[in-house]
Amino acid sequence: MSHWYRCYGLMDSRGRWRAWRFGPATEALHDSLTAEARRAGQVLFASAQTFAAPPNAVGVTHWRQVREQYTGDSALPHLAPLFFDVDCDGDLDKALLWARTLVEFFVVQLGLGEQAVRVWFSGSKGAHILIDPVALGIEPSAALTADMKAVAIELVRHLTARGAGDMAIDRAVYSLPRMLRLPDQVNPKSGLHKIELRHHELFQLTAKDITELARQPRGSLWMADDLPDRPVPAAAQWWSKALARAREPREFRIRTAEVVGLKVRPDGYLVDELTSSDIPPCIAGMMKAVASPGSRNRVELQIACWAKGAKVPFDEALSLVSKWTAANRPELSAENACAKAESIVRSVYGNASYGFSCIAAQSAARAVSVASPCDSCQAVRLRSLRQVYSLRVRHDAQWNPPERISLEEARGLTARIIDRRVAACQADRPGDHANWRRQDPRSRSRTGQARAAGRLCNAHA
Repeated sequence: MSHWYRCYGLMDSRGRWRAWRFGPATEALHDSLTAEARRAGQVLFASAQTFAAPPNAVGVTHWRQVREQYTGDSALPHLAPLFFDVDCDGDLDKALLWARTLVEFFVVQLGLGEQAVRVWFSGSKGAHILIDPVALGIEPSAALTADMKAVAIELVRHLTARGAGDMAIDRAVYSLPRMLRLPDQVNPKSGLHKIELRHHELFQLTAKDITELARQPRGSLWMADDLPDRPVPAAAQWWSKALARAREPREFRIRTAEVVGLKVRPDGYLVDELTSSDIPPCIAGMMKAVASPGSRNRVELQIACWAKGAKVPFDEALSLVSKWTAANRPELSAENACAKAESIVRSVYGNASYGFSCIAAQSAARAVSVASPCDSCQAVRLRSLRQVYSLRVRHDAQWNPPERISLEEARGLTARIIDRRVAACQADRPGDHANWRRQDPRSRSRTGQARAAGRLCNAHA
């Protein structure tokens, strides 16, 4: 039995998923599912992440039955290569240019070999780049995917500043689990295979040449024995420093939130962003919108997330999503539309990691051309109140949560601060201060107050 598990999914030609399965990351299970996908005329996906075996592991089960064990405060760890999804809709040449920039960084700057920086043409509009976790010295962690997103975004910003132009990656792929089409599987939209590329092919072939290669399956270009068996020093050092930079803001936002009694997500935003059960304009707009096939899942998910955040009963949430699904998925019968909606609502309501996010809702609204007037929205906290910022922006390693003190200690502390400020003002403008005391008829009483403050200060020194 494998100590690591993986999530597997089958998708039909119309983009509909079968229930994701969760099983040992073994060649036997992979081959069995590949044969099943071939018989059913479906496409096989697998998670980029591998997961620590759940307690009392019993072989293959469904992902929804174990999902809670890999989310939340006590989540089990997972491991993954550092992965990038480089897409540029309508311009494959530009996507390949961005992919070359990333590969060049890891190979030239960090000294990784070709077998540690693997590249696949996705079969459609871009490339998948996976950096071997052993070569980078990546360790399993429950927050690894969130950390990788921060590292990937920082790297792209660095390369852009160094002259990579308007380089971009798909930030939405850093989810748990992230399902990737397996190599040599067909992309139904293009009819092309997902194929692995040698580095010289990536750098020398045109988009037309690569699409021609992808008309046939190609197999793996590397054997298991070819892959790295130890970290590459320069690459491991880069990952360690990048990981520390990625984790620092999150760690101190969480520590700050603990002090003020708030619960936050890893991105530093409050878990509960809603101030009432009113429908935000972005959600209301999506409920009336007609979405294209590529955006329908996002809209259904955001409607369900809002309903959960607004504490709408399950049956009412199911009615909302079912109504939208039936209107926007004409290929489904009424029964199948209801089943699709129920699957989404159950997933959202049954998973603690799902909740309303203003940023995610706005992104989904833009995808279906819905204008959301956030300035007039009264249903969501102001942005300044949604995000928790660290109490220390710099020198966070020296930061300690403040401790409760008594009222008497607080008065002494306040008196000392006042004495220092008064002394500083007197030192800056002694002549003006003396004139002010002679002219002010209340100077006698103020002097007495100052002495009292001094006594209070001395009493708590």
